[in-house]
Amino acid sequence: MVMKHSNEFWSNPAAVPRLAVLLLNASFDSWRVVKSGVGFEGPDLFWNMWSNAQLRVCADGGANRLYDRSVELGVQDSVVPNYIKGDLDSLRTDVREFFTAKGTTVLKDPDQYANDLDKCLQLIHEMQEEQNSTDDKFSVMIFGAMGGRFDQEMQSINALFRWKDKFQQMVLLSDETTARLLIPDVRHVITPNFHFETRTCGLIPVAGTCKDVTTSGLKWNLSPGMETGFGGLISSSNHVDDASEQVEVMTSHPLIWTTELKK
Repeated sequence: MVMKHSNEFWSNPAAVPRLAVLLLNASFDSWRVVKSGVGFEGPDLFWNMWSNAQLRVCADGGANRLYDRSVELGVQDSVVPNYIKGDLDSLRTDVREFFTAKGTTVLKDPDQYANDLDKCLQLIHEMQEEQNSTDDKFSVMIFGAMGGRFDQEMQSINALFRWKDKFQQMVLLSDETTARLLIPDVRHVITPNFHFETRTCGLIPVAGTCKDVTTSGLKWNLSPGMETGFGGLISSSNHVDDASEQVEVMTSHPLIWTTELKK
């Protein structure tokens, strides 16, 4: 089985049949991803994804961040989320009133044993099933998922595992990095978007030791039978080979594929 992971749609978000964008409660600097080069609708990945998404969701205080930044840019009337969901302990009254007046649905989920990210992913999955289960699944882009507290970063990584079978793809983004899950026993074909990503990358065995990892397209490839795990070899600070536009990975156990984003 072959599983393709292409970020080429970042340069043309409208090409994705079903795109969902989820904004977490993170500072603007942590979800600002700017392109390098030409041939794109605008300079900022988030705004282009947001404007082309079929479903736009803010996790609780993420709505405050969206509102404040959009006011700075004078575009608050045109970046309205479809939903705001969470325990709503962070959502400001003025933001709630503004977006509600614009048609946003605000959903309170007081469950303290679930985090706002999972609550929002549950909503996206429910919308996916309600709209038409025979359609393509959502590609979910999660902005503000990395770069803050370590425990929250690990919760974001955990979401990749919890929801791995539910969506077409899930990508965690911050201003510096991306992360996605590679499941075992599949040939993964990865196509980065070098308008946004550098060639720096890594394969991280966060779920335990991978007994067998094989790669191609990297400067430092992992050979058949090579083991990677904490306490041993970790393929960090690797590099997509200058002569390659794709990377292929076969793994016996789950891996996180991570890339660096351009400044």
